[in-house]
Amino acid sequence: MPRTEKDRIQFIRAALQQHTDCWDEERPRMRRYRNAYLTRFYEDMDSSDSDSSIRVETADAYASIESLMGSLFTKYPSVEVAPDVTGRGDLILTKELSNNFLKTCRSQIENAARMALIYTHSFLKLAPRESNALLGKIAMRAVPPWQVILDRDAAAWEDSRFIGHVYYISVDEATEKFGAKKWHGSGQRDYFTDSERNTDRSYRSYGDSADLPNEYLYIEIVEMYDFINNELLFWSSAWKSGEELLERAAIPVLTFDGRPMSNIVPFYFARRPDRPMEGYSALGRVYDQCFEKNILRTFWANAVRRDSRQFIYKEGAFDDEALAKITSGVDGAMIPVDNDTISGLIDVVPVVPISSNHAAYLNYIEQDLQKGSLTAGFTRGEASRATATEVTALMQYTASELGKMARDRDATIEQAVLLYIRMLLPLIDDKEKLVIATTEGAKVLTSQKIDADWTFYATDGGSTPMTDALRKQQITGLIPILIQLGIPMAAIKDELIKLFELPVTFSEVAPAAPTSTSTIGNTLAGPPAPEAVVSNAIGGV
Repeated sequence: MPRTEKDRIQFIRAALQQHTDCWDEERPRMRRYRNAYLTRFYEDMDSSDSDSSIRVETADAYASIESLMGSLFTKYPSVEVAPDVTGRGDLILTKELSNNFLKTCRSQIENAARMALIYTHSFLKLAPRESNALLGKIAMRAVPPWQVILDRDAAAWEDSRFIGHVYYISVDEATEKFGAKKWHGSGQRDYFTDSERNTDRSYRSYGDSADLPNEYLYIEIVEMYDFINNELLFWSSAWKSGEELLERAAIPVLTFDGRPMSNIVPFYFARRPDRPMEGYSALGRVYDQCFEKNILRTFWANAVRRDSRQFIYKEGAFDDEALAKITSGVDGAMIPVDNDTISGLIDVVPVVPISSNHAAYLNYIEQDLQKGSLTAGFTRGEASRATATEVTALMQYTASELGKMARDRDATIEQAVLLYIRMLLPLIDDKEKLVIATTEGAKVLTSQKIDADWTFYATDGGSTPMTDALRKQQITGLIPILIQLGIPMAAIKDELIKLFELPVTFSEVAPAAPTSTSTIGNTLAGPPAPEAVVSNAIGGV
């Protein structure tokens, strides 16, 4: 049954409202995670004695996330390309285009990974942009999860019936993209600070004013991909109160076999088992421990500052001048006392020490942090007294945990590269004859050369500092066995040069040394006597 424009708008409003309600409910939790990572743990906490008490915050939340990031991103992302089974396309050219694109996207991929660890998940969005060069006409940006409308009932990303993106553009940009319209612009809204919402999304944000120029006025756009009806819809409540669509078109990007694709790539490190489209925060796993540690350290800090030296004295035993001498601490000061003995005149106020239960509790918190962070202590720069065998076992365990996360990272990179190639196809003009430098020399880029059923594999799969060290140790230990098996020394040398990233000049074969006449004569005469060998070895007699 064909849909009317009213049906499409109703569909967008319903999906947007469900998305809004979900992330409105999640906002306090997301704000707590963000504040913990930014070491602003107490920002949203009210305390009646905040002026008199001292607050101490540890950096455990930041360390937990950044230790994972440091292990997951050790190199620039890159991919290998498996050929099309039918022989279509140019594999070398496609690989060169893909890796050149990834070199420009490292920071965005890392930003998306960091958000996926702190919050529940994140996304990468590829979108056209103005550029004089063809290869610069597609840009990648990291997108937070509260900006992407998901089909939460889908069992997998490929089964999604729709995907939407909610974002802001300036009034001038909206006019350039959708034509001159009577826009109702407003200040750009921040997810963490603005909480006013209503059904028609016509809330007012901070900085709204009728006198603001267009550079400070924004339009909220909903970009919706309807995969069932193969439609790309643009809608905004800032024009005609959302009663009409801004634009409707067929989805422009298709897979090799003709299925529609959105320009959004998901980035998950963990998912809810019963709701695969909903992610799970790595920081949320240790947030309670960070909370308890900050509260305990704050209590300690205030208790230590109250742990001061105090004295009591018998009233009337000292006049003001004598008390001044006692408190000044002057060496050799003489203080007169009108008593036969000084016993009972002045005494120390006892201070009760903090219970040892606090230290024991802190140890339990540290153990829980260790279990929830997935990484061993030495990956965060912590010294330990573990033996080499224990460290190796920890490396293997940590590598397996990080390896799972690395596979999730690789899947996102592979999907992003596939989307880039498919988005590049309609932008290529075969008449321009754009030349691309490859390992096989210069090649002319045409749409036919990259239009194939490619399969991409991230080459940095599972690579972390621990896995790299373990792999180097294993391969160097195998060298004697490889030699006994008859593996050519040249092949072993090339593998070691690649593994340890040694200079390529190490693979060059040194020229053979010139053979002298005396050497030839000695060779024809047979091997030297044992005495001669020993004599040569010690330098002669």
